[in-house]
Amino acid sequence: MSETPQDPFAEIMNGIEEQFGQALFERRVVAAALAAEATGLVYRRAVSSGVPHDLAQAMAAEFWDAETAQAPGVEEPEGGDE
Repeated sequence: MSETPQDPFAEIMNGIEEQFGQALFERRVVAAALAAEATGLVYRRAVSSGVPHDLAQAMAAEFWDAETAQAPGVEEPEGGDE
């Protein structure tokens, strides 16, 4: 089987698009890991400072929500209003 050669410009653009996509994915993974680590830190620090578990958990959840709301490519599902 012979493949039809693709336009060289399209090949270059596809390669660049793949590289940008991979870089964005890697940045999102790092951001998610850091946000998870920081959320745990919020909880642990609050509990170790004497904040009750339920309040510390709510504080950590609020932090998580704020951080993930800023993350690129993360969108709330439609109809999620309570």
